[in-house]
Amino acid sequence: MNVSARRAYALLKELAYERVSCSAAEKQAAQRLLAEAQSAGAQAHIEEFTVPCGKVHHAKLVVTKPYVKEYQVTGYERAASTPEGGVDLPFYYAETLLPVHLENVKGKAVLINGRLRRADYEKLQKAGAAAILTFSGSTIDRISETDCDIRKLRETMTEPFGSAVALNMRAADAAEIVRRGATEMHIELSAENYDGISQNVCAVIEGTEKPEEIISFGAHYDSVYFSTGVYDNMSGSVIIMELLRYFAAHPPKRTMKFNWYGSEEQGLLGSKAWTAAHEDELAKHVLMINIDVAAATLGQNIAPVLATEAAVGYVDALMKEIGVACQVKLDIYSSDCVPFADKGVPAVNLCRFGTAGAGYIHDRRDNFKSNYLDEKSLNITLQQALHLAQRVDGAASFPIEKKIAPEIKDKVDEYLFRKEPKA
Repeated sequence: MNVSARRAYALLKELAYERVSCSAAEKQAAQRLLAEAQSAGAQAHIEEFTVPCGKVHHAKLVVTKPYVKEYQVTGYERAASTPEGGVDLPFYYAETLLPVHLENVKGKAVLINGRLRRADYEKLQKAGAAAILTFSGSTIDRISETDCDIRKLRETMTEPFGSAVALNMRAADAAEIVRRGATEMHIELSAENYDGISQNVCAVIEGTEKPEEIISFGAHYDSVYFSTGVYDNMSGSVIIMELLRYFAAHPPKRTMKFNWYGSEEQGLLGSKAWTAAHEDELAKHVLMINIDVAAATLGQNIAPVLATEAAVGYVDALMKEIGVACQVKLDIYSSDCVPFADKGVPAVNLCRFGTAGAGYIHDRRDNFKSNYLDEKSLNITLQQALHLAQRVDGAASFPIEKKIAPEIKDKVDEYLFRKEPKA
């Protein structure tokens, strides 16, 4: 049996629906991936883990001075609720949160540019902002073609810095509020926190010659709100399913583990849960191959390597062997490869980025109707992954040293908020 991009693409189409963390749809997709892995002849099961979740019952924002207008908003999941009846607050646009801005945020509803990053959240909480406002999309979006993002205050924010009232709105509305000189607004937010259940789908094919050495494959299968997540990242999920089919039919020398991670979009929670639950066996893992985003027709192939410069050279040579143009570099990548590198397991992330204007991520445009994915392009990453897997598995002595370069360790620590990023 050979790998088949056509079969992978058919499975991609079957699973092209929203699969948000801890939802019934995420569980449905997990069950489908489990059945597919089992039908290929692999030992497979589901491992559940707990995820901090939130539900917003009601969110409202009304500018009250110098004009009166209500705007569509969504409350951040796991945000603090306002008192019953809401709060009336002065408004301030803090742009990029420079020191001059921070002098003016105390006790106010504060609008900032871009996404709410952890460092910005810390600044706002310490400066005493009464509510945090963000915006998504662009000022030229058509309301009928876009959604008001639903976002979440992750525990990496709330645990060290406390909960805050936080709302998200459309970019065009944020611009109007600033342009019309809003000075006061009324805000209401009613929300609850709870623990949800997500799933990792786990399969194994035992090695025939060196079963004590484990090669791990990973891809996340969850999506964000409003998105079918075919690009990010069911494309990676169907690719590692093809690899599983291949090695089930062609037994590997080394043991291979295949994991489809849930709740990656919530902060790599699936892979963090898996590495924590399997920490005792990670000493046997010699490489983690992760695939996150593929199949873009117009784009480029990139392979961040979370290991050493020698590993970069090795992977780069393998890509040249099969004639695939790929930027291989020593770097981290915001995906499920990070928890493995954090535990000392070298990792390679294969991805095909859609280029500007032909790559859509984390919104409703990540779907087949956007017409920016195709089977031939999915096959590029599939062939890269197969060749890399075949060569490392077939090596007499494992060709990638189990070592993480100091600069990668530093980047992982910064990513996981253990240390401040370098200026």
